[in-house]
Amino acid sequence: MFSTFLNKEDFHFLDLSVFINCIPEKILFYYYNSFIRINLETYHQMKEWVPVEDSPKSCLNQWLELLETEIGARDDLIILQENEYLNEIGPYYYGPANTRVYFYKLSAMSNEPLTSSDFAVLFNLHKTPALDKKLQKYYKSRKTLKKATRNHEDLLTDLEMCLEALHQITKINHHCDHLKMLLNQRKELLLQEDLLPAEPEAIIAKPQKPEEPQLTFSSLLAINHSKKRQLEYVKECSDYNRRMKIYLIRYREHEKACERFKIALQDWEENHLQLAEKCIDQIEEAAAKLKTAQGLLEMYQFILDKSYIHKNYHDIQAITTCKNYLETGRANDLQDCMNLYEEERHWREIKASQERIENTIYFLQTESDSPAAACASNLIASTLDSK
Repeated sequence: MFSTFLNKEDFHFLDLSVFINCIPEKILFYYYNSFIRINLETYHQMKEWVPVEDSPKSCLNQWLELLETEIGARDDLIILQENEYLNEIGPYYYGPANTRVYFYKLSAMSNEPLTSSDFAVLFNLHKTPALDKKLQKYYKSRKTLKKATRNHEDLLTDLEMCLEALHQITKINHHCDHLKMLLNQRKELLLQEDLLPAEPEAIIAKPQKPEEPQLTFSSLLAINHSKKRQLEYVKECSDYNRRMKIYLIRYREHEKACERFKIALQDWEENHLQLAEKCIDQIEEAAAKLKTAQGLLEMYQFILDKSYIHKNYHDIQAITTCKNYLETGRANDLQDCMNLYEEERHWREIKASQERIENTIYFLQTESDSPAAACASNLIASTLDSK
């Protein structure tokens, strides 16, 4: 649901900082009908980081209570640590959010885990941006004024307000995108008629016992060949016994996962009802926040619409540049600002075009002294002569 806002490939692995700084409820909010992955090393670090006198309400203690007691993973985590043939266990089911938890015996992850800083980004996106009182005051004053160019100080104030309005609009648009994604995801959950806890993944195939070779002793060559086949058979049997041991261990874990799944199904009616109620409350809250945010957008957009500067220049770079012209005395009014801005943009485009041609020539020259390279050289020369 929220991967769009985070520059991470995998958003299921969680870093230790998440468990230290965030309570389970705030994190699982983003994993309804989904799953999280926890490294065994991270779990051990969680145990080490909990002080003896730590409050039961601390984030770490709440997480350990959930993992060890509520989803019942404590004893299995000891088995995962001690058994060399187990690399992962799960799923464990947290019914109120329909969230699955998997534990992995990994020293390092292929993808960078999510940190508490990543979730801080999401928490901020979920909050409604505060009303900018300075912009609100300017909005009220502009409602009663005509759109006519005023003195130098008024122009600077207007450009400053436009800049702040653009920053606020960008922030609120991100907030609205987050809310819309949340609304869509929660509505999909409510409309999903066959919503159930996900079954455990299928167990690996049972190893096939190697066939005993047919030995022959009719000749010396046959005897040597039979000995070779017998040695291969012994090796295959040894490998089979090892794979069978791994299979039986994993099969037992699969049976335990199936037992947890059955319990999750037994409790699903009550948990499903709670989940649906949460989704309805969150939909109503998100809709109210979205309405508030849209009201702020209308106010800030009004400031831009009533601005002294033309709408073609309603972007942060253009307004910042024009404001700098006025502050440094390079321009005395908006018309001078826009003329300077267009002239400098024109020369930037010429310079960029020249650099592209020079890069093309360099590339062609490194490839070969082809006619195309000579043609490109003539082109750059003609461009320089025309300046």
